Amino acid sequence: MKSLYLPEWNAFIRYFDIPRDGETIVYLPVLSFPVVVNFLSVATHPKMPKHRAILVDNLGSGFSDHSESFNYSMEGHAKTVANILDHEGIKNATVVGHSMGGTIAIMLALSRPDLVSKLVVAEGNITPGGGEATRSIASYSKTEYVEHIFPKSRKEWFQAAIEGDATGTILSGAWSTASAAGLHGNSKSLVEIDPSVKDQFYELPIPRTFIYGEKSLPENSGEVGADAPEPGKLEAHGIQIGVVPNAGHLQMLENLDGFIAVLTKAIKV
Repeated sequence: MKSLYLPEWNAFIRYFDIPRDGETIVYLPVLSFPVVVNFLSVATHPKMPKHRAILVDNLGSGFSDHSESFNYSMEGHAKTVANILDHEGIKNATVVGHSMGGTIAIMLALSRPDLVSKLVVAEGNITPGGGEATRSIASYSKTEYVEHIFPKSRKEWFQAAIEGDATGTILSGAWSTASAAGLHGNSKSLVEIDPSVKDQFYELPIPRTFIYGEKSLPENSGEVGADAPEPGKLEAHGIQIGVVPNAGHLQMLENLDGFIAVLTKAIKV
């Protein structure tokens, strides 16, 4: 693991750098998750082509610092990732982002096109409104969420994990090191994302793939979401579609081999 001091926010951001021959792939995780939960098994999967892997713990999650001065906006997170890539001398990377990570990846491609040559977005938010979890978190004030809701939720996730609930097991571990203030800030930023992001994503002049879990497709879920847009509209703007069979939003955690099959096809585009 590497550390990079970010003086603007008086915080260290930390990331894994797995050096190998081949292109560089940058992995950005779901809402306040440590990156290893989402992407360690992906980056090291035997069916992935050899590549240098940069796996980022966003500020407020994983091993990265909880910064009091950072605003936990998607634009801010994209800036911290740009700092890492500048520090490492990396340009023209393939950037793979899941959920919040997908939105950060889009913001990075928009703000620093020199850093991103290919974009893979796994159910990233491209319109305002957020998903079920972010809407719930953002519905509370920051003080109420940090002081009351988050501690209560942590106890509930832990108990659910003891009882064998799969989601509780994931959340109890993944959010055990998360900043409650960061989780709240991230959620509000996703719920209140600028509506122009969708059209800007549509117009990016680089190869783009949007990956759905099969269960998240609007035809299966019954609704179009901020992180599950109409596939036809994406395709109309030259965005490739990938679908992970027998999976929902947590894609690679629900069907790793299926996710790898879709991802390897996407990075070859």
